[in-house]
Amino acid sequence: MYAVGQRWISEAETDLGLGLVQSVDFRSVTLYFPTIDDVRTYASHNAPLTRVIFKVGDIVPLQDGSVIEVDDVEVMDDIAFYFTNGRSVSEIQLSGAIQLNQPADRLFSGQIDNNSLYELRQLCFQQITKLRQRPFYGLLGARTNLLPHQLYIAQQVTQDAIPRVLLADEVGLGKTIEAGLILHRLLLQQRIQRVLVLVPDHLLHQWLVEMIRRFNLRFSILQQADIDEAIEDGNTDLFGGSQLHLCPMSLADEPDVAVAMINADWDMIVVDEAHHLTWTPEHQDPAYQLVENLAEASAGILLLTATPEQLGIEGHFARLRLLDPERYPSLEEFLTEQQAYQPIAELAGALVENETLNADQQLQLQQLLPDMAAELEQDNGRNRLLDTLIDRRGPGRAMFRNTRHGVAGFPARIANLSQLAAPAYEPTPDDINAVLFPERGQAQWWLDDPRVSSLISLLKQTGKSKLVLICHHASTVLDLEAYLWEKHGMQVAVFHEQMDLVERDRAAAYFADTEQGARLLLCSEIGSEGRNFQFAHHLVLFDLPFNCDLIEQRIGRLDRIGQASEIQIHSLAFEDHATGRWQQLLHQGLDVFTQPNPAAQTLLERHRQQVHDAVLTGGNLDDLIKTLSNECIELQQQLEQGRDRLLELHSCHPKRSRSLARDMTITHIEDEAELNDFIELFADAFGVEVADLGNDCITLAPGDHMLVPDLPYLPEDGFMATTRREVALARDDVQFLSWEHPFVDQALELITSGPIGNASVGYVEQHDYKTGDCFIQLQFVASCPAPKHLQIERYLPADAMHLTFTPKGELKVNEPDLAGFVLPLKRGTAKGLAEQKMNEIKPLIHKLEKLGGGQLGKMIQRATNKANEAFDDRLQRLQALAQHNPNIPAQLITDVQQERLSVLTAIETAQLQMDSVRLVFCG
Repeated sequence: MYAVGQRWISEAETDLGLGLVQSVDFRSVTLYFPTIDDVRTYASHNAPLTRVIFKVGDIVPLQDGSVIEVDDVEVMDDIAFYFTNGRSVSEIQLSGAIQLNQPADRLFSGQIDNNSLYELRQLCFQQITKLRQRPFYGLLGARTNLLPHQLYIAQQVTQDAIPRVLLADEVGLGKTIEAGLILHRLLLQQRIQRVLVLVPDHLLHQWLVEMIRRFNLRFSILQQADIDEAIEDGNTDLFGGSQLHLCPMSLADEPDVAVAMINADWDMIVVDEAHHLTWTPEHQDPAYQLVENLAEASAGILLLTATPEQLGIEGHFARLRLLDPERYPSLEEFLTEQQAYQPIAELAGALVENETLNADQQLQLQQLLPDMAAELEQDNGRNRLLDTLIDRRGPGRAMFRNTRHGVAGFPARIANLSQLAAPAYEPTPDDINAVLFPERGQAQWWLDDPRVSSLISLLKQTGKSKLVLICHHASTVLDLEAYLWEKHGMQVAVFHEQMDLVERDRAAAYFADTEQGARLLLCSEIGSEGRNFQFAHHLVLFDLPFNCDLIEQRIGRLDRIGQASEIQIHSLAFEDHATGRWQQLLHQGLDVFTQPNPAAQTLLERHRQQVHDAVLTGGNLDDLIKTLSNECIELQQQLEQGRDRLLELHSCHPKRSRSLARDMTITHIEDEAELNDFIELFADAFGVEVADLGNDCITLAPGDHMLVPDLPYLPEDGFMATTRREVALARDDVQFLSWEHPFVDQALELITSGPIGNASVGYVEQHDYKTGDCFIQLQFVASCPAPKHLQIERYLPADAMHLTFTPKGELKVNEPDLAGFVLPLKRGTAKGLAEQKMNEIKPLIHKLEKLGGGQLGKMIQRATNKANEAFDDRLQRLQALAQHNPNIPAQLITDVQQERLSVLTAIETAQLQMDSVRLVFCG
């Protein structure tokens, strides 16, 4: 079959050009590819190779750069010789740069793909067109619940220019998820490439885990060791090795790191816990100055804080001026503007609650919306008035905030506080962080610590319910695990910072398993970050850190939207001890157990020294509790009064958000079935092994005879996956496959960007023609050399046109389905039939190709009209809003106008290309 000197082409890597057979044995064949100056070795019995022998009339380039026209061909001793102008040329002398990627070339040179590959290629183009035209493309592929308030914010923030916004949802509503959705969509659309995320040190791992697990975004973490190594090497580029970077805020304070950040080219800056940035008109801290410099140089910025005004209106203004210093030039103007919103917010609240408007409110409505006030008494008039009021008089697009008042689905918290007899531990240093964790450094502390026996009793009392225990240190977790196993034979799942991500995923899966899984999960402070266990409703706080936010973060592992039961919070402390006094202060003074309290950490900071002393000594404890309780109520009332109903409605429009979530849910259900079919077809065509694990889970792994050597995002040992959102949310060890998953996205790209499946032969048994008659099917695609972020497919679909030429000479446009199901042919039979009909079909294909190309002008005109219509709607709305709402920046309108010009220019340069051909014979 193979002989040294023959020319073959790789079916999977046609860009390698013509390969030259170097050696052959009974097991393998080795080819040299001159274009890459490299060799490939294949198993000889099933190599994805096609013999290349040119035919009379073909124009063929030679190694020396000359070109010949083939007059005759003769094969001698397995080597092809081409005769031209009285001389012969061996195939060895052919140029290795010849590529046979065009559909007709591949068809008539014998590079015929299986019919399933052809149909898979058509499916990919259809799916790409469908995906790119979705109004929520980029939001459906995350491993998240489809919650209206999160989806609405992510869509609103990303629909026009690169966002510069403040995300200020209350604790537990998912600001990190909203930021991840925004980043995921912008990155998938290639509107941004380089992202820097600045986070407090204790949230670093939570961000890393959330971005990988939920969004398949792999961030690089800047660590002190990286900085030291770079300084030692004299390298000032700390951020050149990756596109996505996570940096702890503490490192950002270092001058070398700050300079490297500012000098790097970022498309998007994300700052979590942005309320820690300190600004006054007279002074800014280094972190604020750094973020200000980064914000000036970056197109986009996301600031995250659950407490936008908690630390004062001055700090709130300071964060907004980072987003748009021109829009927020001075604190005085900002205060005046904020006061004007209150009556508008009250009017919006009356409209949404369907309350009767009083005389003042009716007059205000007439002044605010003079052209629409008459609609108040009309059907659906209140909804139209509310929509317009939000658009024209709302806070613009700089800030989004949802609260638990406006988002349903949160459980009640039940505080079960225990104060146990304190064990006789060795004295600890007079330090709050040592006193609150007295077991540290104590030998076999678990034998005498009543918290351990209390935990055993709780496990007995709660039946089969699952419990999550969180303590501060990993060493405590490991001690408890060993004791429970050795003394009680109890297997538990553990989470701590010494475990890698794979080990944590396995532990989470073991705990989540309802049949064979562990009842108890032991977590350290850091080990629990980034994981949500809303399927459990018992939380054991084995200790209490001196930080209200950390305690809320612990409770937040269970207190999430989707929690179906009341959360039983079991806090274990010692009587007449620092741990008991701190528990008492947290419950009676700061009220952190029964509800999220955004005022708690502020009050702790305000009275830190008094609280510190009272916890250690017990002095003035009752008075301090009373003071904290009063101030807590007062601060909560201020925060409640500061609720801006207009802002909440703008952040989560009731009707639009529910409609968006409903549409996405329906689409996801449809996607699930289509994606399962695609994965099966793709795996079969490319040699990927798929195993059904049951419970809607599969494994994907490289097969022994894959069509291509490596597939992106398919590791050597494969991975477990599911297309069911519910399964993915319950199991951290299983990847969530969607049309937006990197593996699927790259599979679509692999098929549509190369020649795979673009030349095929099949047959039909059901037809009205003679045996041997042939259909010709051509698929044309629109090729547009435009940046992906312009999303030209919204207006000019990728699968531009399909032509079917029947045996009777009829031409059908965009009617690819034939009367019968197209069946595959063996390759040898397909090659023989194609060669037999070549002289008849080849001219027809060229004519049909020209005919199809002649439709380009009409397609460009349709796409131009569609784009103009879409941009007209966007611009008219923005321009109308800008007349009434000063929060709509002029730059936003300019950006949309520039995007329109770029899109229309790109459409004008589009080309129509024949992408694939299939001959369908009548059997």
